[in-house]
Amino acid sequence: MPVGETIPGSLADSLPVMIADARIVREYDGTFQRTCDIRKQTEGTGSSWLEIALSQLEAADIQDTTNNDNPQQIVDTLLTITPTMSQIMIKITDRTYRKIAKVVEGKIGQLAGNAMKRKKDEDYLGLFASMGTGASPGTATPLSFGHISAATNRITSNVTEPSYAEIYSVLHGFQIYDIQNEVVAGVGTYSFQNGLTEETFRKGFKGSVANSNVFVDGNITIDATPDANGATHPRDGVVGVMAMTLKTETRRDPSFGGGADEIFMTDEYAFAERLTAWNFRHFSDATAPTS
Repeated sequence: MPVGETIPGSLADSLPVMIADARIVREYDGTFQRTCDIRKQTEGTGSSWLEIALSQLEAADIQDTTNNDNPQQIVDTLLTITPTMSQIMIKITDRTYRKIAKVVEGKIGQLAGNAMKRKKDEDYLGLFASMGTGASPGTATPLSFGHISAATNRITSNVTEPSYAEIYSVLHGFQIYDIQNEVVAGVGTYSFQNGLTEETFRKGFKGSVANSNVFVDGNITIDATPDANGATHPRDGVVGVMAMTLKTETRRDPSFGGGADEIFMTDEYAFAERLTAWNFRHFSDATAPTS
């Protein structure tokens, strides 16, 4: 016969297991909705979204007796963006629903929605690798203020066509860390008054650089070097065409596992550069900070 005090461990097999709460693993919101020119493709307009750009004309000086026989030709350029579909499917048996905690069941739909939103952001970020390299420091080289400043000035003073839209720099947090180090480099060596350096020292870098609003996007991929592709572009430099509203459908499969629900989420969209001269790649070092 057992001898001794009775404690919870003595009756471990009798203790019920209760899931008190559940949470979804955090992920980045993404930036495309704030940084791109989002356009809705109207139903009944074909498989592609089309935009015409009309080239500039030239005016000339004339005199009182000038016979102007120099007609200016109107030339158009067609931008074609063809949205493609993406989808996620979840299949859950009735038995699973009966067994899992209700607090877990309530999170499943949000998981699928997050995945679709992240897919959009990743497709937008995928454009960065092919953007112009005029402001790209290169592999293993830290990003600096000058690279963003060069990009913003080339956007607003572009010879072909300037952009007057708001400008954004979308970067990985490790790239932004290098800019932060540049701002506070004098700390400990030089005295500094209240201002950008003091604010960055206390709170970290955030805000704008050379008239470009800086956004951190942790969905940016870091390669093995480690490097990452960020970008600076105006809002109208990247077009996001939304061909449909996110659609959710369910289907029953009574033959699988005693019955199951199939949940589908479908979307159709595309991201494309409107004018490559406006968009600048920032391919730079993305080493995880250690000090």
